[in-house]
Amino acid sequence: MKKVISLVIAAIVIAFGVYYGVSRNSDKPAATAPDNRTAQPERALVASGHPEWQPIMFKSGEEIQGAGPALEKMIFDKLDVKTEFPYNGAWDEVQAKAKSGEVDSLVAAYKTDERLTYMDYSEPYTTDPVALFVKAGSKLKFEKPEDLIGKKGIGTVGDSYGQKFDDFIKAKLTVRTVKTSQEAFDLLTGGKADYFVYSLYAGEKEIKLKKLQGKVENLPHFVAEENFYITFYKKSPFAKYLPQVNELIKQYKADGTIDRLIAQYKNQ
Repeated sequence: MKKVISLVIAAIVIAFGVYYGVSRNSDKPAATAPDNRTAQPERALVASGHPEWQPIMFKSGEEIQGAGPALEKMIFDKLDVKTEFPYNGAWDEVQAKAKSGEVDSLVAAYKTDERLTYMDYSEPYTTDPVALFVKAGSKLKFEKPEDLIGKKGIGTVGDSYGQKFDDFIKAKLTVRTVKTSQEAFDLLTGGKADYFVYSLYAGEKEIKLKKLQGKVENLPHFVAEENFYITFYKKSPFAKYLPQVNELIKQYKADGTIDRLIAQYKNQ
């Protein structure tokens, strides 16, 4: 009999404990799964550019500055995204890093078939004339690409001059590439080349800085006039901002902001 009573008491105690536990737990708010939709802070966007293509992009200390970086920073400040613009070497090295994803974005680039395989392009934000620079007093006449056949040309490594002229160079011309514009101008003034293919604005700036007035001049007919775009590595987490980037480029073109940025860096 005592054994039965003990078993009954034990059962009552267990039942009470279960009830009490359930009752207490029911007063607590239900646990919720973590909300994975909450945006985590992103790392800074890493953008770079050509170290010698004033006023759009150029090396200053260990950074790339110019109208291109200033525009991209302005756009991403508006989108509340941090940006960095490190110097990443010569233009061919910068493009290699953009191709590998080490660099998220280029502040300015022409559109070429090869670059389209690994980068997405924004709306164009300005045009860039590509000129031929020659030694002062040169007899070279240029009106069409065929006029350069048989002549010795120079370009800087990694540069494009628009897909059409790039293809013509490969098929018909002899163009030696060097690392810097200084090397190119030295070869030109030393009589070791007939022409240097380069950005009109960057070339004019270099001539002024290096006091080459009277030694070097540009021919009046341009090789090309190419659009400049902001580009993004296709797999970069920042490529998703392209629609907003395009809208802000349109806005800044329309209100004169981009023209003012270019004028600011031309006058520096």
